[in-house]
Amino acid sequence: MSGLYIERRSFFHSLDPRAKLVWALLVLAASIVTQFNGLKSFPIFVSTIVALILSGIGAGLAAILIFNSLIFLLITTLVWAGMYSNQGRLVLDLWIIKVTDVGLLVASGKFFLIMSPVFAFITFFVTTKPYHVSWTLEKIRVPPKLSTAFVIAVSLLPTMVKATRDVIDVQRLRGLALDKGSIPERLRKYIPIIVPVISRLLSDVWDLSMVLASRYVGYSKKRTYLLEPKWVKRDTLFLLFSIIFYGVILLWGLL
Repeated sequence: MSGLYIERRSFFHSLDPRAKLVWALLVLAASIVTQFNGLKSFPIFVSTIVALILSGIGAGLAAILIFNSLIFLLITTLVWAGMYSNQGRLVLDLWIIKVTDVGLLVASGKFFLIMSPVFAFITFFVTTKPYHVSWTLEKIRVPPKLSTAFVIAVSLLPTMVKATRDVIDVQRLRGLALDKGSIPERLRKYIPIIVPVISRLLSDVWDLSMVLASRYVGYSKKRTYLLEPKWVKRDTLFLLFSIIFYGVILLWGLL
């Protein structure tokens, strides 16, 4: 199972998984601290965009992720700017919703709080083989069974999405109109989709459990790995730069 991993030759692919994991956690920590000020969290978001580009996932996929995030930015702006409409200087008056500078800062900060860690962990999983993800988790003292279960769950995500898409296409060919009717009717129409998807996934999980049992996975207390990543100078420099960059932003956010 390759899961979210994409085989490429890029800067992030060449990094040690431990360095990438620490980087993603630093992005998460800095995003949490600066969540109420979009000006302070903007450099974090830019760094994750640069990471997506350096991960070699392709311009098309990166453009789709960024475009979808802009839609989410519009939603968060309408929600949070409305909640802070009585604070700060009025910037934009949209009839019912009044947007102030404070509301924009909070809305953008909340947007970056969600999207920056999402982009960071997408970069991590896209550039790290599931084999090495499990190895990294065990290096930080995560139990082997838990790390294996986590890696399998992440690896099954593309399979779940594809299975759902296939079932929806088949049901639409049979005349199921998901975009018509009231909200309760639309929800009821998803039952012919949920049942086949769950049935298919249960079958896949059963087959996978047989494969794992035949390989004695989960019965030994400690796993061994044939190919282990090696920490090199490039990883040290990347980690030091990340600690300094996000450390400054953390201090800025705390101040």
